[in-house]
Amino acid sequence: MKLLSISTVALLIASVMGQNATTSCDPSACKLPDCLCPSTSPPGGLSPKDVPQFVTVTFDDSIQPELLDTAYELLNVTNPNGCPAKGSWYVSMQYTNFALVQEWYAKGHEVADHTFTHVGQPSAQEITAARAMLYEYGGVPLGNIKGFRAPFLNYTANTLNEISRQGFQYDSSSTAITDDCYWPYTLDNGLANDCWTGVCGTPKLPGVWEIPMYAVVDSAGTAQLMDVYLAGSVADVTQWSNTNFERHYNGTRQPFGIYIHPTHLTAYTGTADPSAQREGVVNFIKSIASKKDVWFVSNEQLLKWMKNPVPASQLAQQDYMKCDLPNIGKEICNGLEGLTISNGAVQGSLLNSCSFATSNFATCFNCPSTAPTVDNPTPSAASSDRHLVADNCDGVWWDPIAGECLCQNATCVFNETYTPLTTQ
Repeated sequence: MKLLSISTVALLIASVMGQNATTSCDPSACKLPDCLCPSTSPPGGLSPKDVPQFVTVTFDDSIQPELLDTAYELLNVTNPNGCPAKGSWYVSMQYTNFALVQEWYAKGHEVADHTFTHVGQPSAQEITAARAMLYEYGGVPLGNIKGFRAPFLNYTANTLNEISRQGFQYDSSSTAITDDCYWPYTLDNGLANDCWTGVCGTPKLPGVWEIPMYAVVDSAGTAQLMDVYLAGSVADVTQWSNTNFERHYNGTRQPFGIYIHPTHLTAYTGTADPSAQREGVVNFIKSIASKKDVWFVSNEQLLKWMKNPVPASQLAQQDYMKCDLPNIGKEICNGLEGLTISNGAVQGSLLNSCSFATSNFATCFNCPSTAPTVDNPTPSAASSDRHLVADNCDGVWWDPIAGECLCQNATCVFNETYTPLTTQ
């Protein structure tokens, strides 16, 4: 397992930075799109100079109004094709407002699983419950919840086995520093990162991807991972970030990650003002966005490229990099309708408001009759006037009030690929 502080990778990791992976993989047998060996070289035989420099900005924990505003501020840059930057949010359920989950998803960002109660070494039910709620109340098709990150980055081989059993496409909980700074790879031959835990080489999970979290090594040689902006002054963090970004950009172009708990960059009454740290991160993001061939993508978009790598010159033409919003012709409750925030409450003319003693959220779907729990994440509905997203429709095209899919052509066709578990 891995126990990490919020801002600093455990000293055990730093002490074995030179340790090589113990996994073995034959690239002649392990081939794309379904298998890829761990490697510091770009996939598909591409030269680093021809490879896009991907930057992944990811957010962990609940989605709330103030936190979503922070995320949008950080992602306020455009990619070389003129489309807005995209991010990934690893969502835990407590305090999450599901109308905002739907908005985040409808705008083309990724929604991923971070368990129900945010617990390390999570049980199978913790993972299942979160995914069920993101569908039931957030309108995200189960098959489009493709990724998982362990809370506190505290996972074991059993955790990886479980996400494979539940049909997730990838995990992003492991740490990559320098010698193990691999491009994303499949777990056909086991994990190649976090060897200090003894997990390397296990478990062997064909077709499941690992997207490592790429650490920033500070001036003292310490690896920083989550919330790097908490580890030093704005000037120091900016210097470390630039140095490590240039190592990627001028090297073999492994993705560069910025991993954020947005609570630390959001102002709350009675807490320290984080505006200097937030501005530092924003300025750093803007500075690297101005460089040639830098693309801000979700981990889901990154994975699509990994399976079929193309040169940077061809990336803009890939469907998954385009940014056309659906032209539905009428306002429906799909995350793109106008929402307002009043005293922390999300409001909209088409929303249902679900209120319980310990949790309150808005949703386009039916409210549960009782507060969701880990063991019962989707209680019976309090009413029956809303319809869950159908298997043949993506959430952004689904009218939950009419129970109708408004997709009318092949460009928006969706087929649910998720297969429900038969055993727990």
